[in-house]
Amino acid sequence: MKIPSLAVLKSGKNLQPFEYESEIGPNDVLISLKYCSMTRGDVRFMANYWGDTKFPLVPGSEMFGVIEQIGNEVKDFEIGDYVGAGYQISSCHECEYCLAGKEQFCHSQKVLCIGGFGGVAKQIIFDNSFIFKIPTKLQNPNSVSLMCSGLTVYSAIKKVNPQPGMKVGVVGVGNLGHFAVKILVALGCEVIAFTHSAGKSDELTNMGVVKIVDSTSEKELADCKNQYDFLISTSSKSLNWRLFIAALKPQGNLMFVGLPEKEVAFPAEMLADYAQKGILGSYIGSPSEMRELLQFAEQNNIFASTKLYKVSEIDQAVTDIQEDRSNFSTVIDLSDWK
Repeated sequence: MKIPSLAVLKSGKNLQPFEYESEIGPNDVLISLKYCSMTRGDVRFMANYWGDTKFPLVPGSEMFGVIEQIGNEVKDFEIGDYVGAGYQISSCHECEYCLAGKEQFCHSQKVLCIGGFGGVAKQIIFDNSFIFKIPTKLQNPNSVSLMCSGLTVYSAIKKVNPQPGMKVGVVGVGNLGHFAVKILVALGCEVIAFTHSAGKSDELTNMGVVKIVDSTSEKELADCKNQYDFLISTSSKSLNWRLFIAALKPQGNLMFVGLPEKEVAFPAEMLADYAQKGILGSYIGSPSEMRELLQFAEQNNIFASTKLYKVSEIDQAVTDIQEDRSNFSTVIDLSDWK
């Protein structure tokens, strides 16, 4: 069948109408799409920023829609189910990671923008192992970005398991970062935001942030020495990481989920000099963690701060992300698809 979509045919070009052929396999579902996010990652894939984009590229790695058709071996979904899907589209289901419920580490996995066409489309065909029923309360554009951005920070935070009352910092408070803030606040942590964007202060305070630190001010960072149980960085900026490591308590952890533009360098002694500090990284999350997050978000009223665009406004959405005019989550309403 033909799938109508919008695609970038070459690096640096605008999106344009594009159709591709796809067929429903026995374990697949056909989803009629309602919403799709656009993230900084999508925009970077469009520009071949990492050098691994496959063109033509249909961007969009977080989406909601309704199942139109199911393969003959699909057992857990029905036509009419409201579902969401994210960045990972397949795994081998046989390796040690898949068998342990950590499919995001499968060496044979495929992901959108590199191994498949994304959600800026009228429909999409997806392996039913990587789609998720969306609770009624979350069936709106403010929940779409849970499917990858929210999952990424949820999985990272879960690995560290911060406890109520812990002093934690979120470095970079864009799409990923504002989800980290909301999740950590819901867990009962004392949350401080590290950002260079002064214009976000009111919104961050409303999310539950108790203090804002200028992430580019060496003086403000130096004043944070030995204070934090946990720092999670969603930033792609080149920052003074030595000062962030110094801000950790002796057994504190710094978790990277954003990809800094330049290499992160620091003396190893900073981790072990009268301390046992940890530097960690994290990559998306597992299907089981996605189901956990949807339940957690429903129970704790965690929604993205979203700017909604029509399909006809998608070029403007891309420009707003490129020029840092999109503070948090950017979502495309696909209901007016023509």
